[in-house]
Amino acid sequence: MKKQDILVAAFLILCVAASLYFRLRDKEPVTPEEILLAVLARVDGSIELSRLPLEDALKQVHGNGELILVSFEDPNCPYCIELDKKLNRLDNVTLYTFLIPLLSDDSVAKSRRIWCDQDRASAWNDWMLKRRLPSGAGDCDASALDRNLELGETLGIQGLPRLFRAK
Repeated sequence: MKKQDILVAAFLILCVAASLYFRLRDKEPVTPEEILLAVLARVDGSIELSRLPLEDALKQVHGNGELILVSFEDPNCPYCIELDKKLNRLDNVTLYTFLIPLLSDDSVAKSRRIWCDQDRASAWNDWMLKRRLPSGAGDCDASALDRNLELGETLGIQGLPRLFRAK
């Protein structure tokens, strides 16, 4: 075999291996275990739950709520949407979501409408998973959103989403 033939064969093997790698890497998780692993791979560390103003977060409990996760998200963040698709498929988790409207004025308006809804968690899921905005005007006391922005600054949160496991 010529050296050129060996190089071509090696190149073709490398292309096939790369194709398989990217196909498996980008595969959407299906089983509960795969979903949990995909979510845990996004965790940025741990955070002391007792030091957070949980009254300023959206709270959702799935199953017995054993695993406690805290996220910081913007309603217009595409990466947040992808994260929420996985988070909402988890069993036995408690989710605290702090709305951090950083991306635009529209993020502030959407966050206000979500925060002012009677069922904030449902309004959040309707928007993030179904792209359906709450019907409210967003005219309640939404000072929690300002406090969340300050909290994000205090914690050094610059990019979204940020996901932490509670201590």
